[in-house]
Amino acid sequence: MITILLACFNGKEYLPAQLDSILSQTTKEPFSVLIRDDGSTDDSQQVLAQYADRYPDKITLLEGGTPTGSAKGNFFALLDAVREKNLCQPGDYLMFSDQDDVWLPDKVERTLALMRQTEENPAVPALVHGNLKVVDKDLAVIHPSFFDFQGISPERCSLTNLLVQNCITGCTMMINQPLFALADKTPPVCAMHDWWLGLLAACFGKIGYTDQPLMLYRQHGDNSVGAKDIRDLSFYTHKLSQKEQIQKNYREMFAQAEFLCREYEDKLTSQQKEILTAWYTIPKLGRFGKARRIVKYGFTKNTWLRTLGQFFSI
Repeated sequence: MITILLACFNGKEYLPAQLDSILSQTTKEPFSVLIRDDGSTDDSQQVLAQYADRYPDKITLLEGGTPTGSAKGNFFALLDAVREKNLCQPGDYLMFSDQDDVWLPDKVERTLALMRQTEENPAVPALVHGNLKVVDKDLAVIHPSFFDFQGISPERCSLTNLLVQNCITGCTMMINQPLFALADKTPPVCAMHDWWLGLLAACFGKIGYTDQPLMLYRQHGDNSVGAKDIRDLSFYTHKLSQKEQIQKNYREMFAQAEFLCREYEDKLTSQQKEILTAWYTIPKLGRFGKARRIVKYGFTKNTWLRTLGQFFSI
């Protein structure tokens, strides 16, 4: 069984297209959609209720719940609901869906095939993810590869790599039951839910990916994260103007690493503990000490320019 977790907030304009694309998947594997609205003030809840009434065997709406105020909070709440409802048993899988994209018809089918190829042994925690087509609000293609557009290197998925740069896009992600079971501790501070799950997979399991696009990643100006063209100079000027946000991001990155090191201490190897500690204690060092630490452990991003920006941000 595959459970698709859909996080919603003020998404009435795009929800029908996304839900239709999910419901028309070609997979023969049974699946259901668990949806949580995070306190929408538009007509999202009415749209969701209509779909739940039409597809009661496929769609479940979570009722009530205090708004979390963020996409990552909404997804963590969905994971809590899966645990409370006992929806992920051995052999089951979880997928994650944004409210405003469109899945290609065989997304579930291809992702499941990739998962079974990656995990080999279903007892091993595993996460798989894939590429996306970047499209505008009307689904016209902006770029055929999100990896290229955003300058993402999906092969850089070791613990050291993932501590400094996330290469996993949550809306393409599938995790298996052993990884879900590992994720029973939610960090009070973290960068994103997909980043956190990626760190767990890097430490205790396997990560697989495909370069082939699995979905249309809609850009409409109100995206929680969104895509930026790395080749555009404005990408870097925008980064330079976001100093406070960048520093907040690093605080969250250090916090999730410290939480992982502390809460999973009994499962981590001595080398993993050393890497985690080396990363989250970097802010205590002086400028020269930080540079030495980055070089020693390979805490570099996938381009020299991004690494240089990191050096001046932490």
